[in-house]
Amino acid sequence: MERTRKILLSELAGSCLLALLLMAAYESELLLPGGWADAGGGTVVVLQFLMQFLTLVTIPLALFLFRISSVKEALSGDERHGFRHLLFWGSVRLMMLCVPMVLNLFFYYAFGDITGFFYLAVILALSLFFVYPGKKRCQHECRLDQPVEGNE
Repeated sequence: MERTRKILLSELAGSCLLALLLMAAYESELLLPGGWADAGGGTVVVLQFLMQFLTLVTIPLALFLFRISSVKEALSGDERHGFRHLLFWGSVRLMMLCVPMVLNLFFYYAFGDITGFFYLAVILALSLFFVYPGKKRCQHECRLDQPVEGNE
């Protein structure tokens, strides 16, 4: 389990580091903000709508992903396969939040400081606290914290 948890933590840290590097590149003007600002106004509106919709769909799905019956059954199998499934589904859950977060941050700078994209990135970043792969969370999601029947 410790190996699985470390992989999930490194995915989380890598995504956050990518977002910070993107911010640093734009804030230090290595990349020029507003490079896509001259794109048509309709493009920005459609992209904002798509990113808002994606954010509104992925956050609840990511938070309740492990309550879906097929995912729950996969995680509660034997210990070895449970950790493999935890790695897969945990990575899916983290990427459901991290990929739109980085995209929103990129669009914020690429379109010249349109604050809607920034707010969506902040909301997604805050939702990462609810899926942080701590030791107790990993044990709980693989049902290792529950007593085994017959050994009570």
